Amino acid sequence: MSGSSWMVARRNTACVALLALAACSKPESKDGEGKQGVELAVRTVRMAPVEQGDVVEEVELIGELEGMQEVRVSTLVPERIRSLAVREGDRVKEGDLLATLQGELQSEGLNQAQAGLEAAIANRDAILDNLRRTRALVEAGSAAQAQLDSLEAQARAAEAQVRQAGAAVAQASAQRNRTTIRSPLTGVVATVHLRVGDLAGGSMPIVTVVKADRLKAVLRVPERDFLRVKEGMPVRVSPLAKPEQVVAGQVSLKGPVVDRMTRTGLVEVHLDNKEGQLVAGSAIRAAIEFNRREGVVLVPAEAVLLEADTERTGHATVFVGDSDKARRREVRVGVRQEDRLEVVEGLAAGEQLIVQGAHLLRDGNPIMLAESRKESGK
Repeated sequence: MSGSSWMVARRNTACVALLALAACSKPESKDGEGKQGVELAVRTVRMAPVEQGDVVEEVELIGELEGMQEVRVSTLVPERIRSLAVREGDRVKEGDLLATLQGELQSEGLNQAQAGLEAAIANRDAILDNLRRTRALVEAGSAAQAQLDSLEAQARAAEAQVRQAGAAVAQASAQRNRTTIRSPLTGVVATVHLRVGDLAGGSMPIVTVVKADRLKAVLRVPERDFLRVKEGMPVRVSPLAKPEQVVAGQVSLKGPVVDRMTRTGLVEVHLDNKEGQLVAGSAIRAAIEFNRREGVVLVPAEAVLLEADTERTGHATVFVGDSDKARRREVRVGVRQEDRLEVVEGLAAGEQLIVQGAHLLRDGNPIMLAESRKESGK
C-alpha cells in the first residue's frame, strides 16, 4: 500500500470511531439537571418562607429644632454686664431675673430726679401755705385781691413743677430698671450670647428664651422630594444624639417657594413637647412618609438575582425550593425597603424561597438545606 493510500484509510477509521462515540454519548436532560452529560452538583442552600409586609416610601432629612415662640432678650441701656443669673438649659418663669447690668449712672440719675421732686414738692407746699394765709387776709379785708391772684398763679406753676419732677423720677426709675433683665415668658434659656463684663446693647441679645412646650422641626427638603410633600403627611422625628427616641408628627407648614441657591424648600413639623423630651436647638433626623402600601410581598435582597436592565424593566430571577430541587422563577421587583425587595409578580406568600446560595444554582439543581448538612455531619 502506498503512503497516500495508508493516510486516507487512517482518516476514515478515525471518523468511524468518532461517529460511534457520539452515538453512545448521553443526551442532555430536559429538566436542565445535566448539560452535555455532566451531573449538577448538590448545592447547600438556606430557605425561608416568602413573607408579606409594608412598603413605605419616604425621604430622610437632617434638620434642627426651634421654639414656636422664641424671644431674643436685649437691653436699650448700653452698659456692661455685672452678673448673669441663668445658664443655657435653665428653665425660667415670666419675670425671673436673667442678668444685671452695671447701673451707677442710672442710679445717680434716679437720685437726682428724686431730689428734684422733693424740692418741687417743698416749694409747692410753701406757696400753698402762703396762699391759704393770704386768702384769709383778703376775706378779712387786710390784703389786696391782686396779691391773692398772684399767689394762686404761683401755686398752679408749683403744682406743674411737681408733676414734671414726678415724671422725671419715673423716667429715671425706668432707666435703672432696665439694668435688671427679666424673662418675658416662661420657657427655657436656649442660648446665653454674652458673658460677664461684655458690653450689652445694640443688636446683640443677652440671652434667648424659648417656650419649650411646643417646638418646630425645621427641614430643608431637596426639590425633587419637596414637590411631593403635602401638609398633613406623617413624619417621624428623632434627635441625632438619641436615635431611639422617636416622636411622631406631621407636616404642618410647606413653604411656597424653592430656594434658587440650594434648590430646597422649607418644611416645618410642629411638635408637642410638654414632657420636655426634645431640646430646642438640637439636630434631628426626620423621615417624611409619602406613601405606604400594606400586605406586599417582601424578600431578602440577596435572594434576588438582578439583571442588567432590572432598574428599567423590573425583571429579575429567584429560586424556590421544590422538594430537593431548585426551580428558577422569573419575577418582577418593585421598590427596595432597607435590605428587602418588593416582588410585584412571580411569588406568593408562603412559598419556600432560597435566600442564600441562589447565585450558584441552575434550574433543577439538586439542593441540600444547610441545617440538614450540619445534622448529617454529627
